[in-house]
Amino acid sequence: MSNGSSRSSRGSGSASSSSWRTRWKPDRGHVAVAAETLLTLTGLLTGFRAEHPGVDIRLYQSSAPAMAEQLRAGEVDLCFASQPLPGPDLRTAELLREEVLLAVPPGHRLAERGRVRLADVAGEPFVTTRPGYWPRELADRVFAAAGLHPDYTCETDEPGATGELIVAGLGVGLVPEFSRRPEAHARGVWLHLDAPDCYRSLTLVWRADAYFSVAAQRLSDFAREHFRNL
Repeated sequence: MSNGSSRSSRGSGSASSSSWRTRWKPDRGHVAVAAETLLTLTGLLTGFRAEHPGVDIRLYQSSAPAMAEQLRAGEVDLCFASQPLPGPDLRTAELLREEVLLAVPPGHRLAERGRVRLADVAGEPFVTTRPGYWPRELADRVFAAAGLHPDYTCETDEPGATGELIVAGLGVGLVPEFSRRPEAHARGVWLHLDAPDCYRSLTLVWRADAYFSVAAQRLSDFAREHFRNL
């Protein structure tokens, strides 16, 4: 009787272990991600999906206030933000810090300069995003600090489209140095801007008290390595 019970117990344990291995697979699972522009993530996601093809990724393009709400509601696991998402319940890790440049279309009167002042472009048509996205928040801040008022003539909900709109001749605007990479395809002229704190800090943001799935942890680790090697 005792031997039979022992064999039954061992068999049950083996079946349970087998079931656990079936359910938990390191290259399976899902993760939900939000970012102000998904174009920043294309290289990252291409590499991640090649290494972890079984992980399903859901993507949201959201403004900074919307991302904070999505994290707190549990709608997303991770956010890639280029401006602070405030709150004691959120944790951040900086992935990338880069200079933000002034982009002008080819043939523009400033195109031959290597560096310009804000006063040089104060009267120019300015391409930016709607409030809530990092290029607009940065432009508002640096112009206000200089006592100037930009002429916003083109506002978009896609930060990644700013460079193409500038190249099309719709105005000048702020773009991250990342936009000069070959994969960005923008063909404008990039100038250094004499303005304090004119940079972008790309951060990974998550909720401190949220459960971090294996898939979310793998993407987090992969993102840190990806941007470290740029």
